[in-house]
Amino acid sequence: MDSIKNQFISFALLLFCAPMALAITVVAKEEAPYFGRTQQGRGLSLEIVETALKRAGFQPSFVFESWTRTYEGGLIGVFDVIGSIWYTKERAKDFAYSDPYIFHEIKFIKKTSSQDIQFNNLNDLHGLLIGTIKGYAYSDAFFQSRQFARIPQNHLLQNLQLLKQGQIDLTLGEQRKIRYQLKKYLPNQSTEMTILPKPLIRKGTHIAVSQNNPKHAEIIAGFNKALKSMKADGSYDSIINKYDSK
Repeated sequence: MDSIKNQFISFALLLFCAPMALAITVVAKEEAPYFGRTQQGRGLSLEIVETALKRAGFQPSFVFESWTRTYEGGLIGVFDVIGSIWYTKERAKDFAYSDPYIFHEIKFIKKTSSQDIQFNNLNDLHGLLIGTIKGYAYSDAFFQSRQFARIPQNHLLQNLQLLKQGQIDLTLGEQRKIRYQLKKYLPNQSTEMTILPKPLIRKGTHIAVSQNNPKHAEIIAGFNKALKSMKADGSYDSIINKYDSK
């Protein structure tokens, strides 16, 4: 009896002394297929970020806000972590950044029948009408070029509809978002549209923590270490393949 009692006491002491996972709030803009409330798995980026943070000893919960609220809330400490952000020198004055955990490629999409349209450089776009998204951070060269006309809309889906109707020659967006929206909203037209292979932009996506957060170095270091272990043991590729095969 004493042996069983001593084992129980030892186990209870281990539980009591074990470090509690630090609860942190991760904020992101809801954008399929990366972050979402209802889609299976809740999103590619969410699964990567959640898995890495849990491995690092944190207990993440996720909330969704507009990009403005996401950025401002992360900056002033309403939220602990911004779950998806591109690096800029200006932002790095306020935030500590992780290593990139995924890369976004902004690519052009055309009607498959438009065989003469290709993209290797901006000169290839001479005279074309290109649907863009208002406020999107395309490259400076793309904004400044006079080779083509930019037709701004509020949403990628609007541009895909205009492309389908032949009112624009090209549109562009993040390649996984294009595939997701074609499959969900325009499944019968997906074979009639082709994503061009060369990206206009390729940017790494990071998590970021305000430098005013006393745990910022711990969170970033833990995330980076866990991300490396995920890539080493194959769990990172497993998450990527799960979403890219849908």
